[in-house]
Amino acid sequence: MRTREAVSPEKLRGGFYSPEILVKLCLDRVQTLLASRDGLRVLEPTAGDGAFLRGLQAHALGSRVGHVEAIELLDSEATKIDRFLDRSELPGRVLNANVLEWYTAGNTRDYDVVLANPPYVRFQFINDEDKQRAKDLSSELGVVGSSVSNLWIPVFLLALNSLADGGVFSVILPTEFLTGVSASRVRGWLLDNTTDLSIDLFKPGSFPAVLQEVLVLSGRRTSSNQTSTVEFADHNGGSHTWTHVVDRDAKTWTAYLLSPAEVEAYRFAQALKSVDTLGRVARFSVSTVTGANAYFCLSTSEVRAHELEPWALPLLGRSRQARGLFFTGEDHGLLADEDQPSWILSFAANRPDPTKVRKALEYIHRGELLDIHTRYKTRIRTPWYRVPIVSAGDLLLSKRSNEFPRVIANHAKAITTDTIYKGQVLASSGVTANDVTASFHNSLTLLSAEIEGRSFGGGVLELVPSEVSALLIPTSPEMHEHLPRLDATYRESRDGAALIEATDGAIEDLVPELTQDVMDSLRGARDSLLTRRIVRSTSEFYED
Repeated sequence: MRTREAVSPEKLRGGFYSPEILVKLCLDRVQTLLASRDGLRVLEPTAGDGAFLRGLQAHALGSRVGHVEAIELLDSEATKIDRFLDRSELPGRVLNANVLEWYTAGNTRDYDVVLANPPYVRFQFINDEDKQRAKDLSSELGVVGSSVSNLWIPVFLLALNSLADGGVFSVILPTEFLTGVSASRVRGWLLDNTTDLSIDLFKPGSFPAVLQEVLVLSGRRTSSNQTSTVEFADHNGGSHTWTHVVDRDAKTWTAYLLSPAEVEAYRFAQALKSVDTLGRVARFSVSTVTGANAYFCLSTSEVRAHELEPWALPLLGRSRQARGLFFTGEDHGLLADEDQPSWILSFAANRPDPTKVRKALEYIHRGELLDIHTRYKTRIRTPWYRVPIVSAGDLLLSKRSNEFPRVIANHAKAITTDTIYKGQVLASSGVTANDVTASFHNSLTLLSAEIEGRSFGGGVLELVPSEVSALLIPTSPEMHEHLPRLDATYRESRDGAALIEATDGAIEDLVPELTQDVMDSLRGARDSLLTRRIVRSTSEFYED
């Protein structure tokens, strides 16, 4: 978590402004939704540098405006916008105010149009007063639990709740709106209170000055109808459109970034008897938490230098250190010979007392000189250096990944830290750890990882245990027969695409319903979501 001191003032207030092309698109969407209405009351809740007002002045909608209410927190920007309004033909005013305070004061909620680019500011940078206002708003609208994860959420909600029945909106939002779990209640509220929803998508990085990947969301406020249909338009290399009937209970809307045909192929595969959720096949859980990996995870030379052999257990610290699909004692030996961190210290009660051994005691004192014992995870332990080692799993699964998550059969019974989940195959599953490992790296399972997982800055994919359990996996007690070939494919090439293609071929042989056409569709869908994730902004602050 970054502190306020490490973040620029612009980022603290979400001060990155709207490109003209997005402003025009928002205005075009509003014009289509409004038809011929005049005398429009327009709300811009976070006016910034006035991009929407300048766009409105130049757009055909400008002549139909009866009043603009522009709210801006920053004095200098509010002054600039006020001067612009004075020179323009737009009737209205600029309020130099906090929009959350403005809303809480009970201002009128009969606007015809909302145009907005809500500020993207994480919860830790929001002051306590605004957090409380956001909580009050979420309680009022029935979206408790989501409004303070990021400032864009309460600003978006208050803006739409300021519309009269039948009023329209077009707003620029982070794509977190689609993919973020924290926005799930917001999406539910939207389905209950709006209609005519459309979402415009753009290739990540299309707008370099906008550090967060964005979309344009448009629609109509309604008190009488609910919607379940959303139209999508992708402006990447031309423009193509599609429509989805969205699942009101969907955890995210990531799947709706795919075409209807791709979603249909995914749902078809999901319904097959030979396809199960990973949680019904194996149980994955968090591995050993040391509180100080650099201190407790050592190379062979470090173990020898401090004479810590009696307390050293085989370790696989990173999934990328596993060369293939299974990790053997020989693999661990090669890792140890390379002098990478390959041992984890266990000062368990059933092992020799390290305080009675000079070199081990010196190492403990070294940790205290480095203040290792004052860290949260260590200071709550007695003694601080006794790490609660989690037993080795039969399966290992990378918690975070770039191209795709990997499952590894842990033949070496190596301990792992919390960068890797440990897994045990359930006796009721009818398959083995080798079967699961051989099956995992296929297009269906990896597509489900893109849909169920969450993406961070730089394109990193993370899976929490509940998301791991939801992954789809084809199961067969014969799949282990393919493991040696698949392992060799990956060891020899380190080519993820070759591994996935080979695994898809094996799955097609064992699960006849997953034909080449179906797998090709799933592969294309997964590639589409992967590409969108990988090429997104690498900003350290703007993380999803």
